[in-house]
Amino acid sequence: MSRLFKLAPLTALALALAAPVAAETTLRFSHSYTDGDTRDLWADHIAEVMAERTGGEVKIEVYPNQQLFKAKAQADAVARDRLDLAIYPLPWLSGRAPIAEIGALPGLITTPLDGVEWRNRPIWPMLQEAVRGSGVELLGSGWAMATIGSTSDPIIAPEDLKGQKVRGLGKASELMMAELGATITSVPASEIYQSMQTGVLTGVMTIYASFEGYSLQEVTRHLLVGPGFIGAMHAIIGAPRLAAKLGAEDYATLMEVIAQSEVWFAEKSIEDNSRIVAEFADAGVEIHTLTPEQVAVWHDASRDYAWRFFRDEVEGGAAALEAAGYPE
Repeated sequence: MSRLFKLAPLTALALALAAPVAAETTLRFSHSYTDGDTRDLWADHIAEVMAERTGGEVKIEVYPNQQLFKAKAQADAVARDRLDLAIYPLPWLSGRAPIAEIGALPGLITTPLDGVEWRNRPIWPMLQEAVRGSGVELLGSGWAMATIGSTSDPIIAPEDLKGQKVRGLGKASELMMAELGATITSVPASEIYQSMQTGVLTGVMTIYASFEGYSLQEVTRHLLVGPGFIGAMHAIIGAPRLAAKLGAEDYATLMEVIAQSEVWFAEKSIEDNSRIVAEFADAGVEIHTLTPEQVAVWHDASRDYAWRFFRDEVEGGAAALEAAGYPE
């Protein structure tokens, strides 16, 4: 065997070691939800698919449950490039982007899959422009359906809100409930359990995952389920310099992964909602399933109160509703 042949493997090794190695890019992805929550699993899903699509060159580290920043502080952290990505309720940006309030407007969607269609409507670039003005980029969205639970009398129809002490899901829904006779009591999500336990609240409107995450089956007597009339739009927001950090190819891949994940999140949300309802029933909570006629009554109330507020009081509200496919 020749000397050259013997040295070939060593030469190949030396050349391999000398060759440039693709740099690994690590992104920090934050959210305020508990470990194992549907939204946490959404972030994990994006991280896993992104690693597969880039051969491990882009690593996304997920930080649940406010590990890095408090819930509402995440947007400022993203805007300052201290975070790369965050799952953030869109209405929380309404202070700087007023039309973001549409992300919790009742009467718009009946299932998370309805929200997936927003990417194909004029509302999507409109929201992207508005969110960009707040200092972050809107990269994706996922809708989680909400419902109403109560501790005393069931809340099945809008008129059942009269005399109840409730916490809503955003400004528009709380205005609607107040117009229908409820007393609005705003408490942080972490205090809903205690407030329902002590009577500070007799009812709450929140998403199914929060009913589960905060163990509200222990303090809820009645739960309204069935076709939805209110959803909460969760935005995936990105840092201004994220595209430069990743480079054009990997950034394009991330955009594809996030867009494709929206259907995954919608289907997972639907699946989890059914599971949560079954668990609440097993825990002794009385389940009230809405009929299509009852849903229509809630939609009418939404239009009479919440939509009117959004059109008349929110800058750009009327144009946003039309862009979303809901003309006056």
